[in-house]
Amino acid sequence: MTLVSRRSTRSESTSITKEEHTEGASLTKLFFRWLITLEGDQDINDGKGYISLPNVSNYIFFFGGRFRTIKGARPLWLGVLFIIICPMVLFSIFEAHKLWHTQNGYKVLVIFFYYFWALTLISFIRTATSDPGVLPRNIHLGQLQNNYQTPQEYYNLITLPTHPSVSKDITIKYCQSCRIWRPPRSSHCSTCNVCIMVHDHHCVWVNNCIGKRNYRFFLIFLLSAIFSSIFLLSNCAVHIARESGGPRNYPVAILLTCYAGLTVWYPAILFTYHIFMAGTQQTTREFLKGIGSKKNPVFHRVVKEQNIFDKGSFLGNLGYLMLEPRGSSFVSARKTHNAADWRFMNLSPAHSFEKNQRF
Repeated sequence: MTLVSRRSTRSESTSITKEEHTEGASLTKLFFRWLITLEGDQDINDGKGYISLPNVSNYIFFFGGRFRTIKGARPLWLGVLFIIICPMVLFSIFEAHKLWHTQNGYKVLVIFFYYFWALTLISFIRTATSDPGVLPRNIHLGQLQNNYQTPQEYYNLITLPTHPSVSKDITIKYCQSCRIWRPPRSSHCSTCNVCIMVHDHHCVWVNNCIGKRNYRFFLIFLLSAIFSSIFLLSNCAVHIARESGGPRNYPVAILLTCYAGLTVWYPAILFTYHIFMAGTQQTTREFLKGIGSKKNPVFHRVVKEQNIFDKGSFLGNLGYLMLEPRGSSFVSARKTHNAADWRFMNLSPAHSFEKNQRF
């Protein structure tokens, strides 16, 4: 009896040890999945949204869905991040101390530079990693007929009635990829593989779409980048003007002056273009469709067209853009959902409810 009891005790302890090891491994897996979610798990369709969203999109999530980016795209955003951080580091090491300790009141220039630089970095991160307005999938599914194909009427365009003074119609189109009737001004992004509310364009420099929920962050990023370059240029110009001797005494100031003078133009051109777009209540997609071109819209003259979304004035449109509520996220990466949530199921073009039913 004693031997059997000892064997039973050893078996139980071994079983407990295996369970603890399995639990520890699962906790470790969950932690790394929380840290970075590169690929979704087709066998898991419940829990937090960041676990399931990679199954139906091209998103990569970090820190439990708090940040996102696109997989498979060129990492140009890393170059932009380097361009933002590197000048600040050089300025802090070689220039800030000298300007801060002058007796002519140049401290305010240093403060303004750091303020707009911090605003540039924060708005860049919010633009690049926040939800641009992703619409849920599989909301309007076809009936179980014709081998579960999309009904023929779903291929038609729906025209909404507008005011008689507006010549352009508002059309609603069914998205075959997301299986939803897209709201007005929404569009499907093939890079992100999602539909975006009030989709303006997909920006390769931030590796994210610009839509309803992050468009104002994009404008703030461009404006703060302009002022950051201007104050960097001003600080370095003051140092060069006050420094005695040849250029060998202030090589970093010359380098930063050239950098600021060159980098201020691109965000300035983009900001000017988007201000005219926002002031006329047009998105880039609508503008390109109106002029019948797919080339860079920056090089085309912005023409105000009749628009049902126009608030009546240039400043009114800008104010509406900056002050309107962002709205809640339709597909939150941090909220919990259950396994029966169709928004996170990747359905094939010819699908069956029976094949995809998980409850």
